[in-house]
Amino acid sequence: MGVEYEICVTSRLSNLSEIAEFVSDRAALTGLDERQVFEVQMATDEACTNSMEHAYEGREDGEVRVCCYLEGDCFVVRITDFGRPFDPDSVPKPDLQSPLEERQIGGLGIFLMRELMDSVEFHSDPIAGNQVIMRKQRRKAATA
Repeated sequence: MGVEYEICVTSRLSNLSEIAEFVSDRAALTGLDERQVFEVQMATDEACTNSMEHAYEGREDGEVRVCCYLEGDCFVVRITDFGRPFDPDSVPKPDLQSPLEERQIGGLGIFLMRELMDSVEFHSDPIAGNQVIMRKQRRKAATA
């Protein structure tokens, strides 16, 4: 693991733009292409929104830490909060088959994170907090 970059903000939804800029900048600096940067930003936004809305239940005084680093050929984003623990297995799989007007609002966050990133892990510890660790494999440049 190389150098870690971290930002720490309160659980106010208005801080999502600051997080997005931080993660996008770090992802671009590590050589991710434009599409990959967008995917990392979207997945991070989903994870941080979940922390703010669910772990902290809308409270704006919680702490959300976002850490980025390289691990081999992967760009890694680790999001930590100290709110209510989360069990990803308790979230039902989203209904992607029914017509839009019949679907329940929400419930796509974890699905999107898993679609956008190469791996997504969830950990919960009473001392270390709740963590979401997401990895995006850097694409190798094509050789002619």
